[in-house]
Amino acid sequence: MVTADKNSLTNGFNRTQDKDFPFFRRLWNSVVVALLAAAFIPLLVIGGGMYYYTVSVLEEKTLDSLRTEVLDHRDAIEAFLTERVMDLKLVSFNLDLAHLTSPGALQEVFQSLQRELPCFTDLGIIDDQGRHLAYLGPYDLLLKNYKNSPWFESVRDREVYISDVFLGFRNEPHFIIAVKQQTEEGFWIIRATVDTAYFHDVVGEILHGRGGDAFLVNGDGIFQTSTRAAGQIMGQWALKNPEPFEGVQVAKRKDGIYLMAWLDKVPWLCVAKFDPHEIYRSLRNIRNLGIAIFGMGALIIVLTVLLTTNYLFGRLESKRRNILFLDRQLRHSSKMASSMKLASGFIRDINDSLSNIDTVVTWMGDLSHKDLSIEGNRQELEESLNQIRSEVGRTRKTTETFLKTTRSSVPIINEVQVNDLLDDILELLDREIHFNRIDVKRNYQAELPLIRSDPSQLRQVFQNLILNAVTAAGREGRITLTTSADAAGVKVAVEDNGRGIPEGMTDKIFDPHYTTRPDGTGLGLSIGAGILQKLGGRISVKSELGKGATFTVDIPLRFGPSE
Repeated sequence: MVTADKNSLTNGFNRTQDKDFPFFRRLWNSVVVALLAAAFIPLLVIGGGMYYYTVSVLEEKTLDSLRTEVLDHRDAIEAFLTERVMDLKLVSFNLDLAHLTSPGALQEVFQSLQRELPCFTDLGIIDDQGRHLAYLGPYDLLLKNYKNSPWFESVRDREVYISDVFLGFRNEPHFIIAVKQQTEEGFWIIRATVDTAYFHDVVGEILHGRGGDAFLVNGDGIFQTSTRAAGQIMGQWALKNPEPFEGVQVAKRKDGIYLMAWLDKVPWLCVAKFDPHEIYRSLRNIRNLGIAIFGMGALIIVLTVLLTTNYLFGRLESKRRNILFLDRQLRHSSKMASSMKLASGFIRDINDSLSNIDTVVTWMGDLSHKDLSIEGNRQELEESLNQIRSEVGRTRKTTETFLKTTRSSVPIINEVQVNDLLDDILELLDREIHFNRIDVKRNYQAELPLIRSDPSQLRQVFQNLILNAVTAAGREGRITLTTSADAAGVKVAVEDNGRGIPEGMTDKIFDPHYTTRPDGTGLGLSIGAGILQKLGGRISVKSELGKGATFTVDIPLRFGPSE
């Protein structure tokens, strides 16, 4: 049972030690979290803001560059069509109908055009009745009549006409460029079919090897060129009947980014589809670079915070261990200092006992010369021996009591009768109290319940309080010890009728090294308060200047160190 009590108190007292070492670990965790938060929150806010701004700017710059590229490409397509129209106009202006329909003339013109740019597949001269007057090309179209063809009807009302893609007599997708030349007899038309493959390469040139797609659609959303994935030529695009608009329109979809611009000369919509993965390659590089920099910076910050705080808190823990060691030394010194005040009374008791023993021994020496057969002499001898035993017993008790107050002991939880503990201390101070004629009143509660605590530690607390009360009461003073109990524990009040504590000083008397006496160390009350805190108790004071002070100690019935 004693071993269990000893382990209980040791564990209880070491609970504080467990928290003390490493005492600053929980604080270290909080400091590390705070420092990391202070470092990373601005880093994330500033870095995230800069990243968002940079990405937004680069994305907008990329789209602006693509808009410009699409407009330039649109202009290039229109320039291509315009140049082909000019080629046909030059032919119709410089060569008359008779020459163009003469044998071999159309072939010579076709070869001349192809040498300049091989973009036509055939060439024909058609009169105002839709009949071929001359034709050069891979198809058998010389006898075909176009009078009822939609494109021929459109040419009647304009000088130049560029058709949508249609099948026609050749039954395969193509589009034509027709230039009308008016004469006195009527009009005739020079008509050329654009090479679909060549024109597709012209339209797709905007990609420059980048992933994506480029194509033309008319006002009905019909493909005018071949596409990679959107559909076949003359097929229906997903966007039917696109609305006219100015400039370049950007549409971000799941399958890519679409940039669209209407041609001015022909009602065709130039569409360029780009792969975001490709066009935003620079953004990805910046993102990856930013992640790498952030990762390296985060690693450096974390290592710096951990190493620095760990070093600093390690130093603090080392200092705290030294402080705890010094604190234990000071407590022991304070205990010894208070115990030394009892030494004079203890030494007087020893001297009195020795004097009494010496007197009795001398008397016994005289009796030894008398006749011990006489009953009276034997009785005196026996009384002398009993007196010696009594003095030895009293001296042994005084010595044991004094040793209890001075020796260092391992913390042990045991049952303590507070009234008896107070009486033991008063007995040690009996000579001091008697010499100063101090009136001690014991207002003890009868049948005060036993408490489970450390008697050695409690003895030091009450010893300091009673010694302080004796000093404060002075000669012919009064000290009152009051004990009481309730459900929470035992209450002990040590009251003196000294001069009291100055107003405003009651909050400071428990501070280390604070004292109002020139010969005081200022450690007794602060150490006592610390001991009570470890035992789960507390101490308070009430004082009125000129009327003394009352120190009240509350001790729990069962040992339980405060958290």
